[in-house]
Amino acid sequence: MPAYLQQTIVNLVTVKDASTTQQALQNMHSGVGLCKQDCIEVLETYLAEQVENKTVDIDANLALLKLYQMYPSVASAKNVALVLIKGIMALPSTFFTGASTMVPENIREDANVSAALRAGFMLQSCLFEEFWKERGTLADEVPDFLESVRAYILTAVSHSHSVISTQVMKAKLSVPDKEVADIVAAMQWTAVDDLITIDSNENNQMQAKKVQEKIDFEDVLKVIRVLSR
Repeated sequence: MPAYLQQTIVNLVTVKDASTTQQALQNMHSGVGLCKQDCIEVLETYLAEQVENKTVDIDANLALLKLYQMYPSVASAKNVALVLIKGIMALPSTFFTGASTMVPENIREDANVSAALRAGFMLQSCLFEEFWKERGTLADEVPDFLESVRAYILTAVSHSHSVISTQVMKAKLSVPDKEVADIVAAMQWTAVDDLITIDSNENNQMQAKKVQEKIDFEDVLKVIRVLSR
C-alpha cells in the first residue's frame, strides 16, 4: 500500500453508477454540451461533490472555468480556488497547469486564488520547503489535500533521487521522524543510518546520452575525394 493515497480521477461521461449530479451533466453533455450558462450551477454542485467524495473530474472542472471566462459576472473566486486545489491534488497531471491559464482575470488577485496559484507553481518547481512555509489555511476545506501533496512529493523525490538523507526527506514532506520511517517501510525502500536508498527506476539513474548524427552520403564522398588527392 502506498505511503499516501491520491484522489481518484473520474470522468462524468464514462463513470459507472453516476450520481444524480453526474446524470444531469451527462444529459447536458449529450445535448448541446457544457457550454451554456445554465450548466454553471450544476458544475458548481458537482465540484462540491468531488471535494466531498475525494475525486476529481478534470474535464468538468475545466468546463466550469471556461464558463466563468465566458460569464465573468457569475464567476466564483471560491470555486476557482477549489478547482486549482483539486489540480494541485492531481499533480503530476497537467490539469493544474491548464486550470491556471483559465483563471478569469477579474478574480486572479483574490487571496485564495492567488495562494492556490503560488502553491501549485511552487510544487511544480519542486520548492517543497517553501510550499510548507506558505501554505497557510489552503487545505482546510478540502479533505486529504496534504496527503495528495505528499504523494506527489514522494513521486518527485523517487524520480530525482536514488539516495536521500532522512533529514532532507523530512523537510520535503514536513513530517516527523517517525513518519519518515513509516514512509520508508510503506515504499519498501531501505534506510541505513541517515540515508534512504530509493529503488532504481528509469528516472533516477544516470544514463549516457545517446547522440545520433545524420551524415549525408554526399558529404562522405566529399571527404573521400579530399583524402584521395
